[in-house]
Amino acid sequence: MTNSAPRRFFGITLIVLAGLPLVLGSLRVTGRIIVPVGDVVDEDLYAIGNLVSIEGTVRGDVIAISGELRISGTVEGDVIAMVGGRTEISGEVGGAVRIAGIRLDIGGSVQDDLAAFVVETDVVGSVGRDILLIGGEVSISGSVGRDLRLQAIRLGIDGEIGGNVLVKVNSLTLGSGTRVLGDVLYRASADAAVSDDVVIGGQFIRRTVLAPVWAKAVTRVVSVLSLFSLIVAGLTASWVFRSTSERAVREVEDRPLRSGIVGLGILVAPPLVAMPLFLTLVGMPVAIFVLLAWLLALILGPIPAVTRFGVVLLRDRGGVAAALVVGVVVWRGAMWLLPLIAGFVYLAALSVGLGAYATAGWNLRRGN
Repeated sequence: MTNSAPRRFFGITLIVLAGLPLVLGSLRVTGRIIVPVGDVVDEDLYAIGNLVSIEGTVRGDVIAISGELRISGTVEGDVIAMVGGRTEISGEVGGAVRIAGIRLDIGGSVQDDLAAFVVETDVVGSVGRDILLIGGEVSISGSVGRDLRLQAIRLGIDGEIGGNVLVKVNSLTLGSGTRVLGDVLYRASADAAVSDDVVIGGQFIRRTVLAPVWAKAVTRVVSVLSLFSLIVAGLTASWVFRSTSERAVREVEDRPLRSGIVGLGILVAPPLVAMPLFLTLVGMPVAIFVLLAWLLALILGPIPAVTRFGVVLLRDRGGVAAALVVGVVVWRGAMWLLPLIAGFVYLAALSVGLGAYATAGWNLRRGN
C-alpha cells in the first residue's frame, strides 16, 4: 500500500462527513458515544462510533452510523440510523424510526412510524403509527397503532394491530394473542398458521405468491447494495480524480448536449474496437483491457450528471458529497418509480456523464 492510500481513505471519510448536515446539531465521532442517565442534549445528535448509547435525553433527532445502537432513555425527535449489528430501543422515541441494520429489538415505545430494512426484528413494545419493513424474520407481540406493511421470509404476530396487515411472506403465524382491527391480506406460498383465539375485525384473505418471497427479498437487497456501491464508488472517484471530477460536473452544467453526444460515442466505440481484436492472440489482451475499462465506465459514467442534478436540488448547499448522494438516490428512485422511462433516464445520465468525464480529461490534458 502506498503512502497516499491512507490519505485517500481519510479524505473519502471527510467527504462523507461533509455531506451530512452536521452544522445543525452535535457531532460525536469516537469508539463509544454515550449520553448518560440524567444528561440532556438540547439539539440534534450526530453520532458515529462502534457503540451509540442514549441513556439520557436527546431533545432533537438522533442520526447514527454505528456497530450497535441502544436507546434506553428518551429521544424526542426521530431516529435515523445505519447499524452494523443490533439496535435495541427499550426507552421512548417521540418521533419516527428509520433504520437499516442486522437486528432490531423494540421493547419500549415509538410514537410515530417505524421504517426498517433489518434481517431480524422483534417488536415487544409499541409503535404508534405504521410499520413499513423489509426483513428476514419478524416477530410482533406488542402493539401497532395503524397498519403493518412488510415483506419478510417469516412473520409471527401475537399482539394488537390497530389497522390492516398487508404482507408478503413465505410463512405467517398468528398466535392466540393476535388482535387485528382491520383486514389481513397476505401473499404466501402456504396457508397461515392461525390460532383459534385470533380476532380479526375485517377480511382474512390469502393471495398466491407468483415468485418466492426470498427471491424478491434478495432482489431488494441487491438493489440497496448497488445503490450504496454507486455512492461509495462516486465518492472514491471524486477524491482520487478530484480535478477531473470537478471539471466534469462543470461540463454537465455548461455543455450538456455536447457531453451527451460524446458519451454516446464512447458507449458505442469500445465494443466495436474490441471485437476484431479478439480474433488475434496479440490483440486479445488489449480487447480484454478495453472491455474492462468500458464496463468500469458504465458504472462510474452517470456520476457527473447525477452530481450536478444533486447540486441543483440542494441549490449549491451541502457540498459535492451531499449532492452526489442526493442525486444518486433521486435518480435511482426515478427509475424505480417510472419503469417505462427507466432506460431513458439511465441512458441520459450515463451518456452525459461519460461525455463530461471525457471532455474534462481532454481539456485538463491540454491545459485548458
